[in-house]
Amino acid sequence: MRVRINLVITCLLLAVGHIHAQSIWDGAHLQKVKQSLHQPYFSTTYQELVAEAEKLLDVQPLSVVMKEKTPGSGDKHDYMSQARYYWPDPSKPDGLPYISRDGESNPELNKLDRNRLGATAQRVTTLALAWYFSNDEKYAQKATELIRVWFFNKDTRMNPNLEYAQMIPGHHNNKGRCYGVIDTYSFVEMLDAVQLLEKSKAFTPKDSKQLKAWFGKLLTWILNSPQGQEEANQANNHSTAHDAQVIAFALYAGNVKVAQEVINAIPQRRIFTQIEPDGRQPHELRRTLAFGYSQFNLSHFIDIFLMAQKIGISIDNATSTDGRNFYKAMDFLAPYVGKDVKDWPYQQISEWDYKQQEFCKDLYRVFLLNPERTDYLKLYRAHRTIDWKDRFNLLWVKPDDVDNAYAFACGQLQFAMKCANKARKEAENQCKHRVIPRSINKDGSLRMIHPHDWCSGFFTGSLWQVYAYTNDDFWRQEAISNTWMIEEAKWHKGTHDLGFMMNNSFGKAYQLTGERSYKDVVLQSAKTLITRYNDKVKSIRSWDHNRDKWKYPVIIDNLMNLEMLFWATQETGDSIYWKIAVNHANTTMKNHFRPDYSSYHVVDYDPETGEVRAKQTAQGYADDSFWSRGQAWGLYGCTMCYRFTKNPAYLQQARHIADFFFGLPNLPEDFIPYWDMKAPGIPNVPRDASAAAIMASALYELRTYVSAEDSNRYQSIADKIVDSLNKHYQAEPETNYGFLLLHSTGHHPGGDEIDVPLNYADYYYLEALARKDAFKQ
Repeated sequence: MRVRINLVITCLLLAVGHIHAQSIWDGAHLQKVKQSLHQPYFSTTYQELVAEAEKLLDVQPLSVVMKEKTPGSGDKHDYMSQARYYWPDPSKPDGLPYISRDGESNPELNKLDRNRLGATAQRVTTLALAWYFSNDEKYAQKATELIRVWFFNKDTRMNPNLEYAQMIPGHHNNKGRCYGVIDTYSFVEMLDAVQLLEKSKAFTPKDSKQLKAWFGKLLTWILNSPQGQEEANQANNHSTAHDAQVIAFALYAGNVKVAQEVINAIPQRRIFTQIEPDGRQPHELRRTLAFGYSQFNLSHFIDIFLMAQKIGISIDNATSTDGRNFYKAMDFLAPYVGKDVKDWPYQQISEWDYKQQEFCKDLYRVFLLNPERTDYLKLYRAHRTIDWKDRFNLLWVKPDDVDNAYAFACGQLQFAMKCANKARKEAENQCKHRVIPRSINKDGSLRMIHPHDWCSGFFTGSLWQVYAYTNDDFWRQEAISNTWMIEEAKWHKGTHDLGFMMNNSFGKAYQLTGERSYKDVVLQSAKTLITRYNDKVKSIRSWDHNRDKWKYPVIIDNLMNLEMLFWATQETGDSIYWKIAVNHANTTMKNHFRPDYSSYHVVDYDPETGEVRAKQTAQGYADDSFWSRGQAWGLYGCTMCYRFTKNPAYLQQARHIADFFFGLPNLPEDFIPYWDMKAPGIPNVPRDASAAAIMASALYELRTYVSAEDSNRYQSIADKIVDSLNKHYQAEPETNYGFLLLHSTGHHPGGDEIDVPLNYADYYYLEALARKDAFKQ
C-alpha cells in the first residue's frame, strides 16, 4: 500500500520542541484565552474551573497504597485495577472465575486504584489550569502536593509499572492484562497541564526532573513489558491508545526519537489496519457500544495527530492505495450525528447522547487540525450542546463576536427568568394575568404584560433562539413553559399582531421541535388573524382604538404579521392565507411609502370604499418624519414577502428602503438610529436599538437575494450594527431585569418606553446574531 505522508522535521523542534510546550493542547491558544477571560464565552467556564479548584484545596491526596487489596507482588505501591466489564459468575459459589458482560461496568472497580488514578490526574489538571489562568500560587501548590504524593513520596508513590492493571479475578493468577496499559491515558492530558506548572513557584525544577524520570521509566516498561508489547499488537482502539500514551510520555520525558518512530508508523500499523476503505472500524463495530468505541478510537487518533503536529509531522491525511484513511472513518460516523440511536445500524446499548457530544468535540478538534474541513465545523455547530461549565470551551473553542453575544445572552436570560418568576408572584400581576416581561416602567419596576399584549411572544421567542444556539435542553424546557403561558391569545380577534405574538413563540417552537401541538396553535392564530381582513381595503385592520379618529387604520408594523399567513398556506395548502397576505403587502406597498421610499406609520382607509383617508405617523415625530422603527418594519416586511413570493417588486422595495435609510446624512456613526431621524434636537435625542436590531436582521436576509456587490454592502452595514450593539448597547450582566439591550424607544410621542430595554429589541438582536452566524457555517 502506498502512503502519502507529509513529513517535516526541523532540528529546532527536535532539540527543544518538548520543553515548556503543550503536546495536545495549543499553548498559543491558551495564552489568548488567558487574556480573554472577561469575554462571556470564557467567563462562566473559568469561574466554574476556579470553583472546582477551590474545592480541591482541602482534599486528601490520593495514593495507590489506599487500596483494600494487595497485588500478587505483595507491594501496595504497584498499581492494581480490575477489568471493567467482568463480573462474578452467578453459577459459582465464590463467583470465580469472573465472566464478561461487555459494556456493563462492575462497581468493584472503586475498591482498587483505577478511579484514584483518574481522580488524581483530573485534580492535577484542574488545579494546574486554575493556576495558569489565575496566577494564584495556592492552586499550583496543591497540584504539586498531589503529584508528589502519587509519584514521588517514599510511603505513597506508585511504582512506574502496570503489572497488575485490569486483572480478572480467577484468571491468570490475578496478574494484569495488556488492556490495563491504557489505564494511564488520563495522564496524557495531565502532562499538558503539568507543563503549565513549570512556570509556577510551587512546582520546582526538582519536581520536574523527578516526574520526567518517572514517566521515562513508565515508558520503558510499556515498551518492553509483555503487557505493553501485547497491547501494542492489538487490532483495535487499545493499540491506538497505547501509541498515544507512548508518544505523550516520550515527548514529556524528552525522548523525541521514540515519539517520532511511533508517529511515523501510525498510518501502516493503525490507520490502514483498523479502518476499512468505506470508513468502518470493524473491531469497534462488533462491540455493544459500537458508536462509542468507534468515536473513542478516533479521539485517540486526533490526540496523536495533534502531538505529531507539535514536532512537525503531519499524518492525518495518510491514505492507503485502496483508500483507507482517518477522514473516511470520521465521515462514516458523521451522518449519525443528531440522529436517534435506532438509526445506528449497530449496537449502542447506552451513552448514545454522551458519545454524540464527544464526537461533536472531535469534529471541532479535527477542524482545528484541518481548517479545510468546514463541513465538520458546520456539523459541530448544528449539533453540539453548549455547557458553559465545560472546560472544552477554554481548551479548544475559538469564539467570535456572535458566540460571545450568545454567551452573554444565556447569562442574562437566566437572570431574566428569575426576575420574571418573582414578578409573576406579585399580587397586581397575578390579578391582571401579567406573565411576560416586556420592558422597565418609569418607576424602575419590571413591566409585565398579559398574553394579549402585542409583545407577549418576544420573550419566549428569545428563549427558543437561545435553545437553537446551545442545543441545551435546559433552554428547551424553559421555552416550553413560557410559551404555553400565552396560548389563549390564539383566539384573540382584537389584535393584528398575532404574528408577532404567536409565530415568534409557538412558530419558533414548531420550527425547532416539529411538535404538532405548536403547529396547531399557530394555524388557529392565522385563522383568527384573517378575521380582521377587509376585501374592500385589501388589508388587515390594525388598531381598534380611536374610532373617532380612524375608520380603518393600517400600520406599517402589520407587514410583519404576514409571515404567519404565508406559512399557513404552505402548511395547509389553503390559499386564503397567502392571498390575504399578498393583498395586504401590495396595498401597503402602494400607499405607505413616499417617493423617497420612507414610510408613513399609519394609513387610514374608508372600509366601505377602500379609499385612503389619511397618512400619518402616530409614533414618530411628525407625519412626514422618518420614524426609525417604522422604516425597520418596512425593510424587514418587504424582504420577508420576497422570501415567500419571489415577487421582484418586494425585493426592489426592500432595497430602496435600505438604500434610503442608510444614506441619510445624519445617521449616527455607529448605525444605531435616533428614534426618529427628523426628531428635533438631534444628536441629543434617544436612540432606538430595537430599530437597529430589526434592520440588521433584515439586511442579513436581504443580502442573500442580491448581487455579490450589494450583498457585501448590506452585510457590512448589518455587521456594523451588530458590532455596535455588542460593544455599546448590551446591559451589564445581571442588571436591568435580564434584558439584553439598552437604549430602545417604544412610543416617544406618548411618553412611554423611552430609552429603555424592550423585549422585541432582544428578540431581533438574537435573530440578527443567528443570521450572521449562518454565513460562517
